[in-house]
Amino acid sequence: MIPRDLVIRLCLISSALILSGQVSAQQIKATDAQRAHYLLTTRGEVVISFVKPFSCSLADLSSFLSIDNYHLDTVTAYAGEAGFRKFLALNIPYEVRKPPSLQSALHKPEVLAQESWRNQYPSYSRYTGLMDSFAMARPELSRLTQFGTSINGRKLLALKISDNPAIHENEPVIILTSSIHGDETVGYVLMLRMIDYLLANYDSDERIRHLVDEAEIWINPLANPDGTYFMSDTSVAGATRFNANHTDLNRNFPDLQDPDWENRPREPENLAMMSFMNDCGVVLAANFHGGAEVVNYPWDTWEKLHADDDWYRLISRAYADTVHQYGVAEYMNDLDNGITNGYAWYPLYGGRQDYVNYFLHAREVTIELSSDKMPAEDLLEDFWKFHRQSLLHYMERSLTGITGTVTDSLTQQAVQAEIWIENHDKDNSFVLSSALDGTFYRLTSEGQYEVSITAQGYLTQKKPVAVAGGALSPLHAKLVPANMYELHPNPFTDMLYLYVGESGNDLKAEFFDLSGRKVLQTSQPVINAGTQSIDTKALSRGTWLVRITCGSLVIRQVVLKMP
Repeated sequence: MIPRDLVIRLCLISSALILSGQVSAQQIKATDAQRAHYLLTTRGEVVISFVKPFSCSLADLSSFLSIDNYHLDTVTAYAGEAGFRKFLALNIPYEVRKPPSLQSALHKPEVLAQESWRNQYPSYSRYTGLMDSFAMARPELSRLTQFGTSINGRKLLALKISDNPAIHENEPVIILTSSIHGDETVGYVLMLRMIDYLLANYDSDERIRHLVDEAEIWINPLANPDGTYFMSDTSVAGATRFNANHTDLNRNFPDLQDPDWENRPREPENLAMMSFMNDCGVVLAANFHGGAEVVNYPWDTWEKLHADDDWYRLISRAYADTVHQYGVAEYMNDLDNGITNGYAWYPLYGGRQDYVNYFLHAREVTIELSSDKMPAEDLLEDFWKFHRQSLLHYMERSLTGITGTVTDSLTQQAVQAEIWIENHDKDNSFVLSSALDGTFYRLTSEGQYEVSITAQGYLTQKKPVAVAGGALSPLHAKLVPANMYELHPNPFTDMLYLYVGESGNDLKAEFFDLSGRKVLQTSQPVINAGTQSIDTKALSRGTWLVRITCGSLVIRQVVLKMP
């Protein structure tokens, strides 16, 4: 294997020769091929750029390349060895780009004081030490969890911030994660700073206290530690996009268009993340990236729009506009002035954003923080100032919409149900109530809604609800088991019983023999909702067809009377 420092020198020399015009077109092509080979051999990935030919669609290219950006017909993409071979077969002219993590000096020249971690890319040991120190400093507000381990044995960490961190409360769960691409590190530092900011300001800032008291916040600053510390645990310099298996983790989640998604291999970091997010019951999430400056909302895989497309545009626009308010000119204005639908930018498959939205029935956006994936450390303070208010506002979105519980009307036990907004939800955009406590959160804008609550074995309920004032509107449902509206016992002797959910109507029972002849009819008022008894002593033994009517309730059932 060629030493890494030699590879880097060769790459720099090749770039200088190309720029100086001292090599021919054929030599340039050969040089790019050699550089690609060096990078694939030593780093497991190569960055290329090319003009997309008319004959190739972005969807086709995205099936084997990890597209990083698409602008004015120019594609920038990462490729592993197999993907690069497929790309070469297309005979598209290309240029090998220098890895972003090797392009500039990251660290400040001066020796920083211990307390200046807020404006540094930490070493791996500093990172784990910071996470430990956060949890130890405010144990009444935080709890540190290792939810998995990377291929090379590094910790996958998340810190829970809540007013009751030791227990799970009926609160919306927010999950913020960064650097699933190991060489995109601005969000890594911002997430550490957000942890520190929430814990440090809980006692003095009413807004922070309200957010922490009313929501359950999980922050995972580093989702791909093997990529970020590819070269060394001491520095993020030389980081890779891919993990240690040379896999793009943000192309390795179940894809909503893949019929065989359950049988696809998954990287250990993603298996851990999927389990973690599912166990937490995520409601609202964000995944922080670099390489552009834009809020990207679903879908990434489908051209069709998400049922909540208007809501996603609203919250994405609010995020970008708030950054504009606190930022500088010409920042965070890519594509539609800082926001974009994912597919409209470029399609990708196996992304986490679509996984969270489709399979977990939650809400997630992807936030691209910087066109420079790994800017110098003296710029990190600016990124924090630009994004802090947007981050807080985004988390507060978890506190606007509809919330409630779904329980069994007889046992009072929690029921896992689907909560649909009528004439609105589609493509798995409905949310689920928790099987543990029946709680659900349906984030949405202010307005009037008709909500359906449906669960297997239960009768569907429809309820109106108004969302106003930037708050969570309550909606509770006690579902009636479908078999409650059956006559029982069956077979029976002298009495039949039936549950009726509402009083004020007459319960009418008509009994027919198998030829269709009516042989008995009874009628009685329903004074109190609940189980009603029907006297059948006048019936002889045998099989009977029964028709029950009570208000809007109509039941037809075959029953058997025993002697």
